[in-house]
Amino acid sequence: MAGKRPARRRSRVVNTGSYTEVTRHIFNPAVNAAWKKGLELDGMPYTEWSYEEKNALDNSCMDTAAKVVNDAMMKTLGYDGMSFDQREAAIREKYADKNTTLDFLNLQSELSMSGVLNRKMGADRAGTYLAMMRDRFETAFNPNCIMTVGHEKASFMTADQWHRVAYQPFDTAQFAASMKENLHQVSGHNGWTEDYVKMMEGLFDHFVTGAIDDSLDQLLGETKQ
Repeated sequence: MAGKRPARRRSRVVNTGSYTEVTRHIFNPAVNAAWKKGLELDGMPYTEWSYEEKNALDNSCMDTAAKVVNDAMMKTLGYDGMSFDQREAAIREKYADKNTTLDFLNLQSELSMSGVLNRKMGADRAGTYLAMMRDRFETAFNPNCIMTVGHEKASFMTADQWHRVAYQPFDTAQFAASMKENLHQVSGHNGWTEDYVKMMEGLFDHFVTGAIDDSLDQLLGETKQ
């Protein structure tokens, strides 16, 4: 249909719009409130502050505003007041009987937005996990991906291509196997140790297929930097 915007691009526009609204109506007011409070508590004219003091206030305001945004997001998602373990359990329960591609992506999105992935893996490993997931998803489902058609012809999935896979059953075991295969292919290039690869495989099993492995927590503890 003429004028139909590719699904991924449309999603990016929506996400950008949401980010703008959150910044304007939640983050910026929280920064301003924290700034005003910091000035009032100190009592000294801002012009007399040292560079270090100004920088410390800036960082404190940003941290405070980030917490306000996170708290608002947790309320929206329904995970307010929960520990990270409770959030993960609630998310797993929410998607327990859902098995489409869209359900899987929503599950991963909530695990990320709720802070569960960062808490469980650490920010660096969570970033690697999400990057590898995006790569495998693109390769598996986008016929126009760069690995298939090359740089010159690569493009986003169209809305029709997305709808053909969005509501189909999603094979988590096959997807995890694909991520593991890619993990071994790139591990040498990235200089990842055998322990790191084993740990990432455990994370794939835990967060992609939903497998529960008691040894994963121990391995994460042993390899945490």
